[in-house]
Amino acid sequence: MSLVPNNADDELARGVELATGIYLTPLGARIIGDPTLEDFCDSVDRCQRLANASMWCLGDLLYYGERHATWGETYTQAISLTGKSAEVLTQAVRLSKAYPQEDRVPEVSWSHHRVMLAVKDPAERTRLLQRAAVEHQSVHDVRAMLSDPKPPTLHRCPNCGHEY
Repeated sequence: MSLVPNNADDELARGVELATGIYLTPLGARIIGDPTLEDFCDSVDRCQRLANASMWCLGDLLYYGERHATWGETYTQAISLTGKSAEVLTQAVRLSKAYPQEDRVPEVSWSHHRVMLAVKDPAERTRLLQRAAVEHQSVHDVRAMLSDPKPPTLHRCPNCGHEY
């Protein structure tokens, strides 16, 4: 039994229009006609933004279920509905808890936010996420930045100039 009304199932089967002639469907991209390069690029961008949005949405929904609902085993139901592992769903909730919507940086991915959880100070996390957005850093770049030990600060003796 589907929890989604039939007309919504029909709409999803037709696809969500990403750009002129390009649709996101449950089975992948449906391309009608001969899209322009601009339409192609727009659809890739929108597809990625929707992928990020879906992870945030899953986390937000399950976090809501934890706090407000008396429905019982929401994780068991979510695993069944999504086919995602408990680990992935737990990770989604963890991120939704750590980053209220107003603290999320939309210019970087959900995965950027996940990697940045290693930074304990929320204000510093936000600053680094915004930096990653401005500098167009990949998730790999952010991970490397966080794991790269900072060089020790050198001090200079005011009398002899020796650095230590």
